[in-house]
Amino acid sequence: MPKEPVLPPAGEPGELLPLALEAAEEGERLEGLDFSGQTALGEDLAELELSGCRLVRCRLTGCSFAAASLRDVLFQDCDLSQCRFTKASLTRCTFDGCKALGADLSGASLRDVSFSNCRLDLANCNAAALRDVAFRDCSMEDAALSGCRVRGLTLDRCALTRVNFFQTPLAGVDLTSCTLIEPVFSASAAELKGAVVDLFQAAQLARRFGIVIKE
Repeated sequence: MPKEPVLPPAGEPGELLPLALEAAEEGERLEGLDFSGQTALGEDLAELELSGCRLVRCRLTGCSFAAASLRDVLFQDCDLSQCRFTKASLTRCTFDGCKALGADLSGASLRDVSFSNCRLDLANCNAAALRDVAFRDCSMEDAALSGCRVRGLTLDRCALTRVNFFQTPLAGVDLTSCTLIEPVFSASAAELKGAVVDLFQAAQLARRFGIVIKE
């Protein structure tokens, strides 16, 4: 189970964009700050360091957080669509009620990260390192989780429609509460070894791979 972010008591809301741009440029860390209702569109915040921060109802569409370091950060009801977190490091972060359509987390390192009630359709998590990461009540249509390194992955009540799991091992992952429609696996379906599915899902998967079930 992912650990919760360690956050200081709520403070006065700050101005995200000028502080973030200055911190990113100077290589400094933003720590212990609250941001509410902020807007930043298409900004370059690469290598930004955030620690112990809350972002609530912020619209950050199209921003780049490439190679950023986020530790103990809460994103609540934020719009992160088309944001780029490529090769970023996320530790003890929570995304609650966020929209992240087409977000790019490829090559990122996620540890103790949870996504709850999020829209993650078309999100790209290819080649990410996922350690103690949980997706709960998320829509993940056409998302890509290919070639991920996995240790402690939870998928709970998620809509997994055409999700690409190519070369991502799902051993020990319980998929029984999820909607599993046309997932993408390798030809041998080796990714499914050790995964937990119900009888209906097993029958669907068997048909996908040409197995005839005789009643």
